[in-house]
This record gives sequence, C-alpha cells and structure tokens, in this order.
Amino acid sequence: MLASAGLHGHGSVSWERSRFRNDLVVADPAALHLFLAGHGVPNQLTSFLAPLADLLNLHEGRPQFRPAGEAGKRYLTERGVPDVLHPVLVAVTGQQSGELSDEQVDDVRRRLTAVTPSPIDRAAILLSWLGRLPIPAEALWGEGVLVRQLLAELALPDVATATADTRTGHVAMGVVNLAMHFGDDDTLARAIGPTLRQLFPPAPAVSSRRTSGWRTAR
Repeated sequence: MLASAGLHGHGSVSWERSRFRNDLVVADPAALHLFLAGHGVPNQLTSFLAPLADLLNLHEGRPQFRPAGEAGKRYLTERGVPDVLHPVLVAVTGQQSGELSDEQVDDVRRRLTAVTPSPIDRAAILLSWLGRLPIPAEALWGEGVLVRQLLAELALPDVATATADTRTGHVAMGVVNLAMHFGDDDTLARAIGPTLRQLFPPAPAVSSRRTSGWRTAR
C-alpha cells in the first residue's frame, strides 16, 4: 500500500497527513458523497447538512424555538405548514411540538390526511416543512420531531417519489434530516441525487499545484 486516505468532513479527503501535511479538496463533493452512499457507505447524506444550512440560510437565531400564540403564526406560514394544522400548533411552542402525545400526533396526522389524501403529496409537504426548520434546535429537537413522526407512517417509496418529483433545496434538507434519524438504504440518496448535484455543481477547474497547504482532487 502506497498511501491511505479518508473523508475529512464534506468535500475534503485526508491523505497521509504525517507525510504530506495537507488535504485533498474534492472538486465535486456532491458526486463523491452520493457515489459512496450508493455503495453502502453510511452517513453520506448527513454530510450535506451544513452546506444546505449555509445555502438556505437555516442557521438558528432568536427565538431558538417557534413561540406559541399569535407571535408564532407567521413562522408556520413561512415554513409551509398547511392551514388545517395551524389551530393545533399555535397552541404550543416549537419545542412543545416535539413533545406531543401519541394521541395529539395522531390528531395532526388525521387533519393533514383529510386535506391531502395522497401520501406522495403529504410526503412532499412534510419534507419541505422539515427542510425549512432552523438548524439545529428546531430541526432536530423541536418541530422536527413532529414532522419526522408524520413522515414515519409513510411508505419509503412514496417518500422517495416525492423527493424525486419535488426538486427544491428545502425538500433536499428535509431528506437529509430524515436520513440523519432513520438511516438510508440508498433509496433516498438515489432520489435526492439529481437535486443535490444541481444545488452543488462541481467547482470550476483550478490548478492542482500546492496552494496554502491544500490540493484539489478531481
């Protein structure tokens, strides 16, 4: 073996640091991580969390969680939450949305199903909602918990179809969030691949000569 290398975050490869003292910067990170996901390497979709948060400006501010009452209504609208769910959700904060009882979650599910009977359409709504939640608190521990519970009862092929048909950055983030918690057997990676390739195209060609301790791998 001449050398060994390993992924170092999103889009860079560590290779024999003790010898070469630098990393390879991958020119097409989306292609690399999707290729690895397709070959069974775990957690490749999760590497897109930070790049998507930057691209979509989803880093949390204040308040950390959506407030309840009138002050929280605009957040629901901005997140694309169906109107039929507003009466239930304005009564609780974003943090409390992640702590609803099974009965309350079932009530939310019934309300959404009544106005959106198609599971594929529901998946698209839920993925987009999940993908609009600020990172990390609301998306991982607040409203995100509720949305993932609603997505969990949908068949994976329906979620994958919604993913492939609704090629937006927010749906892509929703898929990444979902994969972080439920894993992926490469079904979601294949469905979201074209969207991620479009959102994160290859870097322009640059010289491969050493610059400030970095090299570009193509």
